[in-house]
Amino acid sequence: MSAVRSCRASALRPTRACRCLAALVLALVLVAPLAGSAQEPSPSPPQEPSPSPPQEQSSRASTELGEAPILSAAPLEYWPGRGLRLGANGPVIGGFTNIKAETTQDGGAEFSLDLLNFFIIVDPFPRFHAVAELQLKDIVVVNKENAGTQDFAFDVRRLFGDFTVSDALHVRAGTFLTPIGYWNLILAPPLTWTTEEPLIVEKNFFQDTTTGVMLYGSTGLGRGRIGYSLFSQFLKPLQHDDPDLVPPNYTASARLTYEYGPAWTGGATFQAAQTHGGWSEMGAVHLLWQPRRGEILSECYFQGGDNLEDAAPGHAAQWGTYLQGVLEVHEPFYLVGRYEHFDPPAPAATLNLFTLGGVWKPFPFMAVKVEYRFANHLDFQGDDLRGFFSSFTTFF
Repeated sequence: MSAVRSCRASALRPTRACRCLAALVLALVLVAPLAGSAQEPSPSPPQEPSPSPPQEQSSRASTELGEAPILSAAPLEYWPGRGLRLGANGPVIGGFTNIKAETTQDGGAEFSLDLLNFFIIVDPFPRFHAVAELQLKDIVVVNKENAGTQDFAFDVRRLFGDFTVSDALHVRAGTFLTPIGYWNLILAPPLTWTTEEPLIVEKNFFQDTTTGVMLYGSTGLGRGRIGYSLFSQFLKPLQHDDPDLVPPNYTASARLTYEYGPAWTGGATFQAAQTHGGWSEMGAVHLLWQPRRGEILSECYFQGGDNLEDAAPGHAAQWGTYLQGVLEVHEPFYLVGRYEHFDPPAPAATLNLFTLGGVWKPFPFMAVKVEYRFANHLDFQGDDLRGFFSSFTTFF
């Protein structure tokens, strides 16, 4: 697998429709001068981490690193954790990195410069927002078998434009994070609480990006706010030649969410996906509760259809869930625990997975994570799930 992944950057051969879409978005990304950058501040941990780019993260206090630029030479300003801004209303260039170390019973010790992602975020017009995200993955991997860049991969992670008609209607086109569940929208490691993401998010049920169009919006309802998304994939992703990626040909999806004050968020999603193997249908629900000193998050997915891998005849269904809790011990130190259950298509065995760990967040945009994971099976799909995992991750 490493040999084919090392060729990923040179294997990107998008379709004509994708090339046109990419050219349109990149042209808008590079427009200057630019006006009116939209800000969407998010609360500080352990409250809801935002799927927004790093420059949109708020901090805990006015004296915090990142509250003032450390470089200011007109028209450039650099804010730690928020990126480099070109002028007061100009584009922002930022990103994040993730460094991992782990040791498992079968695989032994491994160190990796896991991710290096770059954002270009612009608002060329008052009602238009554009995001480009490039990802370098497995840049350097060192383990008992080898050391080097044999698993290096390059991806166009996100590339989309967003047009605002009103609060109730936005139109997004391009490659964007698939809005299923909750975790997939906070996928950047500085915004998550564990080094390893939940198994059902990482390996099963749906692709984490969609290439197509989404309509979404929200409006007040009672004491809360209800939101919706209608989205579909009908274009091949830019890296469609990657042998590790098996995206559906078409999807039709709908999502509803409800936010009740600052503490409660819930939602449900349905997606029908068509591949060469046929159609599958998936339902997902998520619930997030954020009391003053903690957080409880749960998601549940169910999927059935004709195109599930490794399914025996008549058993093409799978479901999974997880429950994760976070407790603020003494800011900036947190404890994390997670239980996961995955029931794959028969005849594969049911999996129960447990994660216990701690997190140090010296700044809202930076985290050091350490955790231990154990399961009722030695491995899952060839991966040893048990062991110690740690990481250092930060926006820049």
